[in-house]
Amino acid sequence: MSSSATLVEQMHQLIDQLAALDPASLRADEQRQLVMALQRETTRLAVVTADALAPWQESGVWRAGGTLRPELAIARDARRERLAARHDLHRARVLAVLPLARQAALDGRLSIDHVDLLVQHFTKVRADLFRRCEQWLVDRCASRDLFDDAARDVRYWAMWADDQLGIRRDPSAPSTLYASRSEVTGEVLLDGHLNPVDGDIVMRELQRLADELRLQDRRDGVERTPAQRRAAALVRMAARSVNAEGATARPLFQVLIGDETARHLCELATGIVVTPEDLAPHIDTAVMQTFLFDARHSVLGVSRQRTFRGVLRRAIQVRDRRCQHKSVCPTPASECDVDHRTPAARGGPTSEINGRMECRTHNRHPDLHGHPEPLGEREVTILDVMRATARWAALRDLDCDLDRDDVGEAGTQVLGPFTPTD
Repeated sequence: MSSSATLVEQMHQLIDQLAALDPASLRADEQRQLVMALQRETTRLAVVTADALAPWQESGVWRAGGTLRPELAIARDARRERLAARHDLHRARVLAVLPLARQAALDGRLSIDHVDLLVQHFTKVRADLFRRCEQWLVDRCASRDLFDDAARDVRYWAMWADDQLGIRRDPSAPSTLYASRSEVTGEVLLDGHLNPVDGDIVMRELQRLADELRLQDRRDGVERTPAQRRAAALVRMAARSVNAEGATARPLFQVLIGDETARHLCELATGIVVTPEDLAPHIDTAVMQTFLFDARHSVLGVSRQRTFRGVLRRAIQVRDRRCQHKSVCPTPASECDVDHRTPAARGGPTSEINGRMECRTHNRHPDLHGHPEPLGEREVTILDVMRATARWAALRDLDCDLDRDDVGEAGTQVLGPFTPTD
């Protein structure tokens, strides 16, 4: 038996032993260790599989018997789904030229999802620049607690890379919606897709109305599924439109604009990365807001009001991006409450320093809540705002005119500068 066959046989036997293990008999800490260890080893095994697939694919031995493509050989002999096999082969080809990402996955710093994220954004046009930035991309992904944050960083890198390479970014495809009515039952079937910006407008309002209906159902003792509430919310949207007497909604976009201006980096409040071209159709009707921070986590302003609302709430949303509970909850800030770090009942001020985003579950359940220490308070004056505005304008040749009515609550955030050396 060859050495490779021996190793595979040993792996087979180890998997048999794991399969014979009863996880329910383990202690809670042992169950957690087992689950996390298997997640890491799944990634490592996927990398080793890619190592084997790359030379096998290159050698052409899969052509035996007249097979036309390598994924067809895998689909036939391993009984795999053809598109899944093609995905594995593509991963193998890219990992063969990304040694740093490969090693980070073997070391347990990256998951297989991180690997696939990098593979997805590795294209022929970006290849040389990708290799030069590979260490930055790997470190960025490895440093993020949540995969969604890593995905946002890589998407930003891709937009930056396309700018460097002079690649023109086309706006997202127009939104489409199909509606057909059954002639037998009269039911209407909806199908279609919305581009990122249109989708953000619809999903925000749909979720808001669905939340209203959920609270109403609780008061009335009505039981409906989330899907039924969303359908009712859609009907309510249409009914309100009929009664709106021609009024046009003005959606609010909390767009995070990159340090190199909106030519480069734009992001919706929900964390969806979009191009400036995606926003162009909405410029005439939308309300746009930006936020200026004089430090990475410090908004220029303090509010004396009892509850977090208006500009102050939005500034904290922009800063925190998601629920700040210690469990690293992924709930986006747009779906969170603003919580006092030090409760107002104990003298905690309503300020950006004492505020943090928490999802409704973590914020409203006392056994899950907890109060972390507030960040260091500091007094903000009009001179602080003027100095920060002038500094950003001078460094980036921007026309920054901050409305003085907003001073004491918040100003503009500029993220960046975005370069793969940050």
